[in-house]
Amino acid sequence: MPKIKAKFKSIPTHSISRTVHRLILTRLFFGWLCLSLAIGGIVLWLEVNRVRHFVHELALKESASFSGESAHNMDRLDADARLHLRNLAEQLVNQHFWVVELYDLNKQLQLETIRQGFEVVEHDINRFRHRFPQQGEFSHQFHLMHGKLLLVILVPLLDAQNSLIGYFEGVYQVDKNTLDTIKYGLFRKLMFATLGITFAALLIYPIILLLNRELIRLSADLLKGNLQLMNVLGGAIAERDSNTNSHNYRVTFYALRLGEAIGLPQTDIRDLITGAFLHDVGKIGIRDLILLKSGKLSPEEFEDMKLHVALGVNILNKSSWLQGAKDVVLYHHEQFDGSGYLEGLKGEAIPLNARIFAVVDVFDALTSKRPYKEPWPVTDAIAALEQGRGNHFDPRLVNAFTPIARRLYDEIGGLEEQQIEVMLHQLIAPYFLNTDFERCSKKLCT
Repeated sequence: MPKIKAKFKSIPTHSISRTVHRLILTRLFFGWLCLSLAIGGIVLWLEVNRVRHFVHELALKESASFSGESAHNMDRLDADARLHLRNLAEQLVNQHFWVVELYDLNKQLQLETIRQGFEVVEHDINRFRHRFPQQGEFSHQFHLMHGKLLLVILVPLLDAQNSLIGYFEGVYQVDKNTLDTIKYGLFRKLMFATLGITFAALLIYPIILLLNRELIRLSADLLKGNLQLMNVLGGAIAERDSNTNSHNYRVTFYALRLGEAIGLPQTDIRDLITGAFLHDVGKIGIRDLILLKSGKLSPEEFEDMKLHVALGVNILNKSSWLQGAKDVVLYHHEQFDGSGYLEGLKGEAIPLNARIFAVVDVFDALTSKRPYKEPWPVTDAIAALEQGRGNHFDPRLVNAFTPIARRLYDEIGGLEEQQIEVMLHQLIAPYFLNTDFERCSKKLCT
């Protein structure tokens, strides 16, 4: 047997470095995002509470004129007292309060002053009535009404002897200057927090690269070793069967693109790639008399040929890294209507990767030159796939592949085997490197 050339001997360092850098940057970005949201949320919560306290103190300071030495018993208001309280209330509504209300000990309204033009606020504020507080307590709530930030406060009124004499309720508007100051302070603190986290992330990035230099080297070696193993096995059968590895490269390319087109998860695509490359590895164990026969196989010979599926699985069992290829190797001759082999599976009982490969395998076989036939035109090959919809092939996968089949064929149809190999490597390396990088990370961390 001619010596098999091991492909993928040299994996471009920049390709691996670029992929690893992308992985680190992605994780660093999500770490930065989560940390920014967490710290930003804490800063926001602290600032909001500080602002609530600040505004509450402002409101209490302005409403303090109703308590202490100037307090009036709300249960016994004469005309002079009522006039005095109304004047105080009007002073407040001419400043920051929109509504001022005074209640007696029985919680009956004794006086109400509303800023002119804001009567609707009194109607709206009824939706936010507080429970009346106990002596020494107060309650407050912020509300955004009519485009303004309002504080609704309800506080007990005390006389000079600290005896409860009634209740004060007011709707306090945070003035524009105060609100702008609050917004600017909040924005500045959030900005400083975010910038601090960003600078920390930028400083950590080169440190992570330095610490992971050995990890990157291990990832590169692992990737090269795995791809070499896959290529040697695939090339071994190619040397026996057709003396070319182009078929393996093409079906792997087609399968990868179809998997991406249907949104196959990355781990499944990696298994699909491995399975596509090794789909006929079991033919190593088939006798030359059958494998290289130019004519049609007899029924007995065909039964022997079927054994390549089971033989392929036995070979894969020797490597834990190749276990993901089993679905394609074992089931790629199953047909959607249940007429395939070895198990006669039907419909979606056939693993998805095997159904994907069945479509692209037939497409490549039809459009490629073989010793016993000339290549079919792409339109005829697509028509054959359409004709096999529902019996040989999964209709959903035929629907996904036929619109892109011409473009994919044109992309690699005129390339030499070595060119296809280089292009395929660039496409598949990230799928394997991502996983191998994670495996190395776990090994180095344990």
